[in-house]
Amino acid sequence: MNNIESTSDVNLASAKEIMTPYVIELTTAAIFGDVIQILDENKITAVFIRDLETEDYYIVSQKDIIRFLNKGGLNRNNLSQTSVEEIMKGPIQKIDAETSIDKIIRFMAKKNYKRVLISDDNKAIGVISTRDIMKWNDTYFKPAKPQILLFTDNLSSNLIGKHVFQENIEDEVQDQLIDIYGGALSSISIITNELIKKSGKMVHLEKDKRAVLFESAERITGILISDYNSLDLRRKLRKATNLFCEIYRDVIEHSIRNETGITITCDLSKIVELFLIL
Repeated sequence: MNNIESTSDVNLASAKEIMTPYVIELTTAAIFGDVIQILDENKITAVFIRDLETEDYYIVSQKDIIRFLNKGGLNRNNLSQTSVEEIMKGPIQKIDAETSIDKIIRFMAKKNYKRVLISDDNKAIGVISTRDIMKWNDTYFKPAKPQILLFTDNLSSNLIGKHVFQENIEDEVQDQLIDIYGGALSSISIITNELIKKSGKMVHLEKDKRAVLFESAERITGILISDYNSLDLRRKLRKATNLFCEIYRDVIEHSIRNETGITITCDLSKIVELFLIL
């Protein structure tokens, strides 16, 4: 089945930024009872069906089930053993992970779809539903403010750069953030070791409502603490981390060659300017 290729607009979020990063699926060997069980266990309204031979995907939704039952399925003695192939629709198109959200929205509206399958190199990696798009809309247009910008060396977990947007911090800074705010290396190490694998994702610290965004590049991690999750701030952090690597490339390369951690404190004045651009 032909996929929808990426024509991503750099000014909009891409599919991979807002998708649910996993696919709940069954294979074409499944039966009706399997479908009902997986829908119930996961509290979902549709499940994707994978053909292992062709790698095509199909779908079974609650509407498909009701339609099947109304067309005589209820009268079957072995209803639970009915092959899923009698109920599923498709094959369905997969959407490239780099496709911009505006194109996905138009596609879903045109096809009257409630969810679409997202792929990378033709491999299904996630799902976007109408709920995901609504959450993205609320998040993207929410006026988030940067509060603390940190850069750490992944090798040593050393804090090598910090800027506090003091004008954006109006309320009490809680437990873990107090450690970060003061530059405690133990706290930075915990964040780096436990959450760096989620680079590019937005997470919340325990006991605090603030959002923490991570981006990694060339053994450097940029950490931005903000009042809300924001895709706009996430993009700015990505640019800031790349700019940091450009400015301090010699320092980073020297550290890599000598297998030592970066020990200097880096000036972030040029990098901070990225967060002041509307």
